[in-house]
Amino acid sequence: MKNIKIALATLLLISGLQGFSQLNKANRQFKLYRYASAIPLYQKAARSGDQDKSREATVRLADCYRYINNAEEAATWYRKATELSNPEPVHYFYLGQALRTIGDYKPAREAFLKYAELVPDDPRGGIYAEFSAQYGYWEKQPASAEVRNCENLNSEYSDFGPAFYKDGIVFTSDRNPGLMESARYEWTDFGYLDLYYAEPKNYKDFWRGTSAPASMPKNFNQTLHDGPVCFSGDEIYLTRTGISKKTKQEDGIKTNVFQIYYSDKTTGSTSLKAFPFNSDTYSAGHPAVSGDRKRMVFASDMPGGKGLSDLFVSEFVNGEWTKPVNLGESINSSANEVFPLLVNDTLLFFASDGHPGYGGLDLYVSRYKDGSWSKPENLLAPVNSSYDDFSVAVSNELTYGFFSSNRPGGKGNDDIYAFRNARFFPGKEEPVALLLQQEVLTIKGTVKDKTNGQPLVAPVYVLNTMTNKVKVLSTDSNGQYSLTVDKGGLYMVKAMKPDFIEDCLSLRIPDDFTGGNPLSPRDLLLDKLEVNKVFNIENIYYDLNKWFIRDDAKPALDNLVNIMKKYPITAELSSHTDCRASDSYNNELSQKRAEAAVRYIILQGIEPVRISAKGYGESKLVNRCSDGVNCSEAEHQANRRTEFRILSIEQSDKQKDGGIPGFKTGDEIDINLFDSGFFLNCNE
Repeated sequence: MKNIKIALATLLLISGLQGFSQLNKANRQFKLYRYASAIPLYQKAARSGDQDKSREATVRLADCYRYINNAEEAATWYRKATELSNPEPVHYFYLGQALRTIGDYKPAREAFLKYAELVPDDPRGGIYAEFSAQYGYWEKQPASAEVRNCENLNSEYSDFGPAFYKDGIVFTSDRNPGLMESARYEWTDFGYLDLYYAEPKNYKDFWRGTSAPASMPKNFNQTLHDGPVCFSGDEIYLTRTGISKKTKQEDGIKTNVFQIYYSDKTTGSTSLKAFPFNSDTYSAGHPAVSGDRKRMVFASDMPGGKGLSDLFVSEFVNGEWTKPVNLGESINSSANEVFPLLVNDTLLFFASDGHPGYGGLDLYVSRYKDGSWSKPENLLAPVNSSYDDFSVAVSNELTYGFFSSNRPGGKGNDDIYAFRNARFFPGKEEPVALLLQQEVLTIKGTVKDKTNGQPLVAPVYVLNTMTNKVKVLSTDSNGQYSLTVDKGGLYMVKAMKPDFIEDCLSLRIPDDFTGGNPLSPRDLLLDKLEVNKVFNIENIYYDLNKWFIRDDAKPALDNLVNIMKKYPITAELSSHTDCRASDSYNNELSQKRAEAAVRYIILQGIEPVRISAKGYGESKLVNRCSDGVNCSEAEHQANRRTEFRILSIEQSDKQKDGGIPGFKTGDEIDINLFDSGFFLNCNE
């Protein structure tokens, strides 16, 4: 959401427009920050045939599209603005920004150079022209992480500002526009910002998706903007629209500024305190707090800054916040620095559009050492892009987290993205130390109970496919294991435990992996075997009105065969139909299909007494789609399923820890000593 990202500077930018006369409704909408409403009015004025009105409408259309963060349209209209007689120099600068955002670097550089020629006293023209000329350098940089869109979190609106909280994350969104005009933010015509919470579907494994977001309690979400937010221990720090309003001169229009509020405990607004250096004349927001809660870094356009929005720091001493101090030129540029994040109290992540990078806001990291912050380092693609990339949340291990971006391909205006296997290296001024880090490449993973997400103590077997050697490991009390690996290698990692279904993954070490931080593969999830537990068997399909086993169903049944050969269980295999056709027909068809599947399993060597067939027809539907109900094909498909239910479990004769007899932790064993299918079906 561009307006929120640069809102700390926007009040100053807008104040320069006060001298423009109000020619029509469009100008009034513009002055009220109702840019979305002003656009169609300006479009009419641009086509009016009145030269003066058309000129002003052209410029204002470009400004509106810039404010609502539509870079493509902004580039179109700023180009038209620069083609007018006696164009304003700043329009070349804005044209360059829009072109750089959409990845059109060469004409962007030309626009910045033109601005530098017209306004030689402003260093930004030359700086951004040089940034645009460096695009080839950034395109050649290695990938810094794996990235994916968090589709479950995102909406068609703006979703950003993720922050770790309890077992999930809290984020900011304008997805609730409200029913009344007063509940809408005039700038975007969407809702005001509120806070939402979501948890991972698998315990602490955000990569595989999250629950549907739920609104935080009402005492967190007030009338106007609430968020972004950060948490430190039992305290909450958030950006909120200030109660007081700033009055603009001449036209009397009032605006709210952003302010910081915090609490001693996360109990919501009843205990929120105003940061003592809030003001009605400037904005302060995006707080980031150290682990000991004695240092706050935040963004503000307060006097004494280096650019449009700077990062400041305040210390908590003797129960009071000290006067904010600018973080200095090593961090702050002539543009915007926003959305800081402190990790492990020594690393500062933030977004900026004033340091070398891809375009728009990029994410950077700096290290605190010997009383000062190091030169910021770009987090590189795919975390960064030519669009706005901002508002990062990073794990203490620096290997996974979230960020926000308005890059193309998302669901809404701004989307939240997850990243993992991150390789961020602050402090490149120490090449010797970095070289030592690069010599040791490690993976670090976790074994968990698939049902409840609890860590498991279990043996782990890792096959190096280049040497055909298997390393025997054991997880610690936190379910974690680690192993030194080789660059470019392919590894198979398998965990086992008595009375649990094993899990196995494959992991290729990237050729450009430079170490420093361990690679984190997905969690190994062991599914506990329990009497009456039901497993839904995917990918078993039958021809219409038939029951013979097709070739594409055999892999799923082969997997069941492997489970029954490895674990001393008896089971029922059941087949279910949808409600279409008669009860008797569905009962007969499902019974024949279940018997065909069981017959296939028996032919693979499973004793008949251990597996039985049962056809339930349409008697156990999983949804509303009974007779007479109009349902989609997908809903009917959900009822056409094959299930595997455990009837009994014999006492396992394996070792207590689940290890293979004769192999102990630390051993390195030739693959030929394992069964040929031991690492079969290892998936990413």
